[in-house]
Amino acid sequence: MANYTIPKEISTELKINKSLYLFDLLFIIGLLLFTMMLRYFIHPMLHIPFYVFMGIFGLIMILRPLTNPQKRMYEILLLTMVRKKSTYCAIDRDYE
Repeated sequence: MANYTIPKEISTELKINKSLYLFDLLFIIGLLLFTMMLRYFIHPMLHIPFYVFMGIFGLIMILRPLTNPQKRMYEILLLTMVRKKSTYCAIDRDYE
């Protein structure tokens, strides 16, 4: 009978280097492809500013905010847009 080892943790993200994860790299590559598809709709004079804007936008979207380091910025923005605005949740500021 085969002996299978079950990993203790499967939710850990794969790191490429000290600060770049595999998902971040794939996100940047996807954004680069999206930018290349949109370049035909942008005036030729605005190509370089458009590339700079999309690069800065991509870097901001993969940053992890200090208030919630488990999530990336695009996840925070998505959760902010789809949450129920009529629901109130009290935040306890006393951490003692």
